[in-house]
Amino acid sequence: MSEEEQGSGTTTGCGLPSIEQMLAANPGKTPISLLQEYGTRIGKTPVYDLLKAEGQAHQPNFTFRVTVGDTSCTGQGPSKKAAKHKAAEVALKHLKGGSMLEPALEDSR
Repeated sequence: MSEEEQGSGTTTGCGLPSIEQMLAANPGKTPISLLQEYGTRIGKTPVYDLLKAEGQAHQPNFTFRVTVGDTSCTGQGPSKKAAKHKAAEVALKHLKGGSMLEPALEDSR
């Protein structure tokens, strides 16, 4: 039996690369693009929802939620792009089983 068949953690159950492999192989990609690729490979495309837009015009704060399958995580930032980026980063860390930088921002459904 090969290492893949024994579940060595290097690939998913259906022979697809694990999140760890994707992160290692694509160091220059953003968390948003990595999460999109991962979602596409597992058949669960990430969905981003704007939860909050608050603050003054010169100091806004946005909160986005990203959902991939049953996993839902949030991120905050001074721009929509930064908030989506943070949400994707938190989701990737959650999906690979790593420690959360901001555990209070994670939603479990």
